[in-house]
Amino acid sequence: MGSDVSLSKAVRANLLSLQNTASMMDKTQSRLATGNKVNSALDNPSNFFTASALNSRAADMSNLLDSMASGIKVIEAANNGITALTKNLESMQSTLRQARQDKTFQTKSFEVNDLSEISISGGQFGDAAVNISLADATVPGVKAELTTTAATAYLGPVSAPDSAAGAGARTMLDKTGIADTNTITVAGVTVTATTANLADDTTFAAAIQAALDGSAEAGKYTATAGTGSNAGKIIIESVDPAVEAAEVDVSAAGTVAVKGAAEFNYSDVPTSITVGGRTISTGATAAEFVAALKADGLANGYDVTYDADSGDIKLENLDFGGTAPVVAGIDPADVATTTVVAGAYTTEVAAAKHEFTVSYDGKTADITIGGVKAGANALDIKNWQDATLASVATQLEAKGINNVVGTFDEDGKFSLVAKTAEAKTLAVSGRDSVALFGTNGVNTGVAEKSELNATKTVDKFVELINRDHGGKVRASNDNGKLRIENLSTQELDIGVDLNGNDAPVASKIDGNSVRSNLSKQFNELRDQLDKLADDSSFNGINLLRGDKLKITFNESGTSSIDIQAKDKNGNVRGINASNLGVDSLVAEDLDTDEAIDAFLSKLSSALTELRSQASAFGSNLSSVENRQSFTKNMINTLETGAANLTLADTNEEAANLLALQTRQQLSSSALSMASQQDQAVLQLLR
Repeated sequence: MGSDVSLSKAVRANLLSLQNTASMMDKTQSRLATGNKVNSALDNPSNFFTASALNSRAADMSNLLDSMASGIKVIEAANNGITALTKNLESMQSTLRQARQDKTFQTKSFEVNDLSEISISGGQFGDAAVNISLADATVPGVKAELTTTAATAYLGPVSAPDSAAGAGARTMLDKTGIADTNTITVAGVTVTATTANLADDTTFAAAIQAALDGSAEAGKYTATAGTGSNAGKIIIESVDPAVEAAEVDVSAAGTVAVKGAAEFNYSDVPTSITVGGRTISTGATAAEFVAALKADGLANGYDVTYDADSGDIKLENLDFGGTAPVVAGIDPADVATTTVVAGAYTTEVAAAKHEFTVSYDGKTADITIGGVKAGANALDIKNWQDATLASVATQLEAKGINNVVGTFDEDGKFSLVAKTAEAKTLAVSGRDSVALFGTNGVNTGVAEKSELNATKTVDKFVELINRDHGGKVRASNDNGKLRIENLSTQELDIGVDLNGNDAPVASKIDGNSVRSNLSKQFNELRDQLDKLADDSSFNGINLLRGDKLKITFNESGTSSIDIQAKDKNGNVRGINASNLGVDSLVAEDLDTDEAIDAFLSKLSSALTELRSQASAFGSNLSSVENRQSFTKNMINTLETGAANLTLADTNEEAANLLALQTRQQLSSSALSMASQQDQAVLQLLR
């Protein structure tokens, strides 16, 4: 329905203007009240939703700042722990240096004469007592030595036409299939077959030898007919054991032997196949399948070749004359079988060698010795001996064993001998050690003890004790008496038989109590290392204990950093006394300055590792702080960008409001004037 009240055109126009002005004033007042020119999607959809997205991302990044701040505190806690550990290790170093400087070793003096015998145990000697007398002051040294046990001269693995391997590398030739006028090449030398030289193996071997001797290869190889297990073969053997087997080409022979083989493609293989009745799983990949085939082939006499590009697999019998491996589980049409062909072929056999391992003074060397060909003359044997000794020396020296040499005695027996008489053990082990040196392949030398230089009895004992036991005790002349100083933290037991035939008089020399007490102090400090590391946690995370700190850098989680304690090789591990290589001590560990120096070296390494870890944590901290600063700046950028899209200019909006208020007043006056016209008409009607 229409309105029951009719308004004049002027009144209606002024009323509409007032309504528009009121609406605009409402918007302006809303902008001034909220400070935003875009308060909803109705105001400006593009700006509203863009600003909303920017503010949401800023809020998400603000949440990350809390995680970063917490992570920084975790790193700072770990750094506090490392700082405390470093100070603790430095205190441990001071303790050890104090022990090294202390020389308050206890002494006791004794009457002695030329017949006196002294027994010492305890201290650095432990439970094993040592006996000291002038009668045993001089001892001739004995060099450690091991000699071959065979009654005959040692000639290495002697070879013959019937032995499996020779002194030199061999090429075994089966001349089956070689016919009249056929040619073969031996070490590049052509040999022509004739009906006459093919009559038997000996004749054909002689023909090969003649061809070699008439060429540049003369003297390098021998050709003989095999016997025994080598019957039916011609043996072409290298004269020099270090030279590889001669290359023999029989491809021009009338008939060349072919090994039995089976070929198929990996794409035709189902989940498993059988080879010779044995099931072979195909595995997850072709590589796994081929590996399984090779393992089976190694045990059952066939070789495996695989072309990764084409997927072709070939199983070939290792022996000439051997049939092809029987493959089942694949469509027979997909398996190509090579028929065995009898004919000429060659095989190579490495030179025979004796192998054993030599151990001396904490070092080991693997030794290989070649042999002499049967029928060698005296000059050949002498040349072989010289070459063998040179080879053994080279192999020993290559492994740092410079004080052992090989020798041959007048009977031709081979020996390994230490160059000097020392109380060190020479031993052999390995494949041929028992066969060559017997079941007791160990011999320890005796150190030489030279004549004493002193002339007086006490001085002789002083020289003897300091020469043989220096570092464990120290002897000196105390106004004609023998003074013994206990260089240990442990009690030393001394027994002195004055005349050499009486019951010894027992006495004790106390240990160094200062060093002993310092060892306890060292252990107390060591215990603090683990406690300090365990207490270096923040909010349940302890980097020194090996925990992983993960700090996320962006709201999507695609950027982050993982922080953990690692060793110098990059392996994750916690930081504690054990991982730093700092062991606890017993008093005896501080007996010698050398032992203390070794512990100081371990502490230096531990400090280096701690400083390296501190540097790594410092680098991590810089990364996190840099990211924290970046995130704060990004949040500010995002919020500023959002504000630029939505914030109102209050000065402009205030001016707009004032203008609208003025317009409203004018519109009200105009409306009043328009209404007066209607009032005038009403007066006329009255």
